[in-house]
Amino acid sequence: MTKQTSLPLKIVASLLCILIGAVFVFSGWSKIPTLEQFGWTIVETTPLNWTLAEWSARLLIGLELFLGVLFIFHIRLRTIAIPISIGLLLIFTLYLLMVIKTYGSSGNCGCFGELIQMTPLESVIKNLIMLVIIVIIYFIQHELKFKYLGLLSIVLLLLCIAFPIWRNPPESIYISEKEPDINEPLPLSMLYESANNPPPGIELRKGKHVIAFMSLTCEFCRKAAKRMRIMKQKHPELPFFIILNGDSSQIKPFFDDTKVDNIDYSIFNGAEQFKKLNRGTALPTIKWIQDTTLIRESNYITLDEDDILKWMKEK
Repeated sequence: MTKQTSLPLKIVASLLCILIGAVFVFSGWSKIPTLEQFGWTIVETTPLNWTLAEWSARLLIGLELFLGVLFIFHIRLRTIAIPISIGLLLIFTLYLLMVIKTYGSSGNCGCFGELIQMTPLESVIKNLIMLVIIVIIYFIQHELKFKYLGLLSIVLLLLCIAFPIWRNPPESIYISEKEPDINEPLPLSMLYESANNPPPGIELRKGKHVIAFMSLTCEFCRKAAKRMRIMKQKHPELPFFIILNGDSSQIKPFFDDTKVDNIDYSIFNGAEQFKKLNRGTALPTIKWIQDTTLIRESNYITLDEDDILKWMKEK
């Protein structure tokens, strides 16, 4: 004979389920505005490439939303919600412990996007508390049961997985043409002959370089810098260089945000000269340079380290 759960325990179980479900839903929802950078974090800390990472980020968010809905409405708790949530939290916790070991516990872990700032250590503590609550739910839970529950679970899963993909589609689904070869001279000597700007610390007029022109106050320039930093971490041989334009008071905020301390840079001010070097006013631009010839231009989305590595081997 099955032991019936008492009414007080049912109320406690329901409140705990709603609490855990709300945390999962909020966790998934809060990452959507910064989904692009969430995918980049996956690239930075796992072996996944850019395409797999951006799809994985959306699938993880969809799974969080799905688990949240199951907990809130008491659906398939014992067979789906509880085992998957325990596994997911354990994976997240192990990942955060690796991040702490490698990078320390400073900065925002991104578990709640930018809406709630949490360090990796704080997020580990949060995950452990959630695990304890979920174990309690396992022993006192009561489930909603009705006909077509299996079909409803499948529909909810598909909707939750599809939502972040619809809301913020991965860049890889767009078919973009390869940037055309330009093969035009670029007046790089201006970098070394300016009376108002210090010359770059390396010689950019010889050999192959990928030079990014950025503004210290440009949001998309910061995204480009972050993406280049991750590429450089994985492939130190990439010949990146950054030319920054803007007031010196903005240098520290730029580097605090992008953490792009693994790429050489120089500051170059002077609107007309910078515009001439950049071949226009659009920023950021990323230029593939061989000696003083501009070979190709990329933006931060189309920039691909495999293409650059292949180009470097060409004679």
